Amino acid sequence: MSKVYCSVLEVCWGLGLICTVASVVLKVLPSLQTKLGASPRGGLLLAAVLFLCALATGEARKAPPSS
Repeated sequence: MSKVYCSVLEVCWGLGLICTVASVVLKVLPSLQTKLGASPRGGLLLAAVLFLCALATGEARKAPPSS
């Protein structure tokens, strides 16, 4: 089960970083915003949720197993 937690943690962390970088790119290039129909605020919100998911997964991995 620990391997699953590690995988989820890595995926959430990686996607959070990708969303953060994509949001910065969208903020810098407004023409890309209109072309894609996406907003930087939405990307940052998604990144925040993914980082919170990564934190929660890390804490769940530390918790003792319930019997």
